[in-house]
Amino acid sequence: MSGLLTTVLRLIILAQLNSRVYSSEDHQRLRRELFIDGEYDRSVRPVRNASKTTLVEMQFFVAQVLDVDERLETFKINAWLTMRWFDEYLVWDPERYNGLTNFKITKDKVWMPDLWLYNNAGSRYEDYTANSICSVYSDGRVVWQSPTILTTHCSMDVTHFPFDYQECVLTFGPWQHGAAEITLNGTGSAERYLRSSGEWEVIGFETVSGREDYVIYEDDTPVPYTFVDYSVRLHRIATYFVFYLIMPCFLISGTTFLSFFLPPESGEKVSLGITVLLSLTVFLLIVAELLPPTDVVPIIGMYYAATMVMVSLSLAMSVVVLNLHHRGPETHQVPAWLRKIVHGKVGMAFMMRRTTTRRDFDARRKRRWKALSSIEMDSLDCSAMNGWDDRMHDSTIPSAPELDTRKQLNSIRSQNSARLREITLLESIREEFRMMREMALEKEKTERFQNDWKQVALVVDRIFMVVYFIGMMVVMIVIVSRFDFR
Repeated sequence: MSGLLTTVLRLIILAQLNSRVYSSEDHQRLRRELFIDGEYDRSVRPVRNASKTTLVEMQFFVAQVLDVDERLETFKINAWLTMRWFDEYLVWDPERYNGLTNFKITKDKVWMPDLWLYNNAGSRYEDYTANSICSVYSDGRVVWQSPTILTTHCSMDVTHFPFDYQECVLTFGPWQHGAAEITLNGTGSAERYLRSSGEWEVIGFETVSGREDYVIYEDDTPVPYTFVDYSVRLHRIATYFVFYLIMPCFLISGTTFLSFFLPPESGEKVSLGITVLLSLTVFLLIVAELLPPTDVVPIIGMYYAATMVMVSLSLAMSVVVLNLHHRGPETHQVPAWLRKIVHGKVGMAFMMRRTTTRRDFDARRKRRWKALSSIEMDSLDCSAMNGWDDRMHDSTIPSAPELDTRKQLNSIRSQNSARLREITLLESIREEFRMMREMALEKEKTERFQNDWKQVALVVDRIFMVVYFIGMMVVMIVIVSRFDFR
């Protein structure tokens, strides 16, 4: 039983091998009759009547968007291309060749339409049909299919970057055969698009077949050529740019707004403004490196430029505020009209606390000198001091007979000298108190002038803060209204 089963399996295998041999022989015989015996010439357009036009049907399928270089304005895509035409010299009867209806052959053996990518952006014109295979059918149809990577020029409109839409066109057409010889008809789709780019997505695909006259030499007759345009419409996914370009700029401009809350005494208002300005310059350079050097200014570039202008204005405002804050008696005092505005409704509108006023300075001065009023040196009884002086001079030295010893005379002299020193010390103290009082009055006057200017600086700083806030809101509204978010 096992021997019989083995014999049957051998017979089946031999039958299959014999059928393959017969099929291979039919295939070889067909190729020999078509290409050798028939003297097939791949350099001649495959029509028996030269006035007949060869119709080439081209299909273009978007496989992957590999790269979109805005600066070089190039578009790189992985596409699946298909071409079909009729070759009148490659027709046979399948019955004569054991039912063989088609076979595969390399493209170097058959006639191929000379279709090229007109707007190629590669380093050289690559033959995208190289090393490919054609399928030849018994009715004369020749089908060529191959995946290829194409790089083409694409005019970029970066006005709405990074919320922009781009449309890249790939134009195919024959290089030598005019419309009287080849008619090109294009179809295709992007339904097979494999999303491989995190930055772009395909939102549209369109095919347009056209015809245009070309004149190579001025004295030549215009020759019409057919072509096909494949338009791929792209939409940029802006998430990356929002987080790494727009949000930092918005936060930096908000940091500039916080500089208005820094007190002038900190000395960091100008430093913060300069730091923010340098940061915006760095981000603007990054944007400039991403975009092509065209005459179109993108809206994000306008936003950065407007923000830099506003930051520069805030820096100038900080300089003005610091100038007002550090003014003293060496400059003129605050004008009456300006003091009235600062201490009036304008100051109340900005909810500014009032610094020390002139009345407060007077009350403070009275309290300060209240302790010294009891030792007012000007009210000293000079006559009493003069009395001491008169008694010192009127005291006559007793004569020798009236005094018993020289010791009593020295005692009286020493008492008069002590009184003289006391009077001299009191006069010095009175002069020191007078000088201290004058210095205190001058200091109070200086403080009063400085506080008046500080109050003006605070109110002006709040006014500048409101102006900066309104300016930034206007800039944001104008910029956002210009973006295309469709």
